[in-house]
Amino acid sequence: MIKIWNFIKTNITIFLLISLSLVAIYVLEINAKIYINQRIQKYAEMQQEEVYRYFNNESFIEFKIKYKDRLSHLRGPGFARYKDDPPSNLLFSVVRPFSRSNNQNILIQGDSWAQAAQFSQKFLKRVSKKNHTGIIHSGVPSYSPSPMTIQLDILRDDFAIHPSIIIGIIDQTDIGDELYQYTYQQQDNTGRLKFLLPEGTTRSKRAQFIERKNNFNSSNFALVKFFNLGILHIKSRYLNRKIPESKLGAERLAPLVNGVDIPTTEHFFLRLNRYINTVFADSKMKYLILVTHPHRKHLVNNIVEKRFKGEVGTLVNQIVTGSIYKD
Repeated sequence: MIKIWNFIKTNITIFLLISLSLVAIYVLEINAKIYINQRIQKYAEMQQEEVYRYFNNESFIEFKIKYKDRLSHLRGPGFARYKDDPPSNLLFSVVRPFSRSNNQNILIQGDSWAQAAQFSQKFLKRVSKKNHTGIIHSGVPSYSPSPMTIQLDILRDDFAIHPSIIIGIIDQTDIGDELYQYTYQQQDNTGRLKFLLPEGTTRSKRAQFIERKNNFNSSNFALVKFFNLGILHIKSRYLNRKIPESKLGAERLAPLVNGVDIPTTEHFFLRLNRYINTVFADSKMKYLILVTHPHRKHLVNNIVEKRFKGEVGTLVNQIVTGSIYKD
C-alpha cells in the first residue's frame, strides 16, 4: 500500500512540475510576444510610404553605405520621400545647376540652419535666375567644420561641384560637435581627412539590421525570437565596439555654458582652419563667407536662465583675422 502511495505521489509531483513548467513557458512566451511586437513596430514604421524609399530603396541604401562612414551621417527620410528624389538629396539639393556660364556658383554648407534653405526654395530660385547664379544647398543637421570638409571633397570629387562662392554657416554648437561628436578622424597618408567613422561601419550595421529583421519575421516562437535577439545584441556589441560614442546633450553645450578654454580654442582653430584650407584648395574658389549668429541664451540673463559664456563668432573672427586668405 505504501509503495502504491509513493508511486502516486511521485507521479503527482512529476505532473505538477510539468504543469508548472508549461505554465511558466506559456507566461514567458506571452511576455516575449508582447516585447517582440513592440520591437517589430519599429520595423513596421520603416514600411510607411513617407519613409519607405529611405529605408528600403536599393539606390538610397547603397548611397548611405558609400558615404555615411565618411561623413558620420546624412540627411533624413524627408529628403527621400518622393519618387523623383535622387539619392544625392541626402547630401545636397540643387536650386539652380552650376555652370561655367553662370555669373557665380554658390554652395551653402552647414548644419540644420543651412538645411533650412529648403524652406526658401522659391526665393532662392528667383534670386538665382535673376542674377544668373547657380545655387546648391548642402546643409545637414549637426554638420560642423570636420564633416563640412569631407563633404566639400565629396562634392568636388564625386559630383563635379566646384563653387566659386561658399557660404559656410558655423553654429554655436559646432564647438561641442568638434570636441565630442567627431572624435574619430581617419586621414590618408597626405593628411587629408577621409572618414569620421571606421570603414565598414554602415555596411556592418546594415547587416545587423537585416539579421534582426529576419529574426522578427521568422516563424519561430516569440521566446525563441527573444533569445535570438539577445544573441544578436551581444554580437552587435562586439562588432560595434570600435565605433566611438558621441557625447551629446550637456557635454555638447559645455563650451557655451562654461566658456571656451585654451585647449578647446586650439582644437576648434585646427578644425576650422583645415576646412578653410580645403575650401581654397580649388582654383575656382573666389570667396568664402563664414556666417555665425548668437543663440537665444547669448541674449538672456536672469534668475531662471544664465547667459552663455562661450561664443563661436569670437573664435571665427580670430581665425579670419589671422588667415592668409583674408582680403
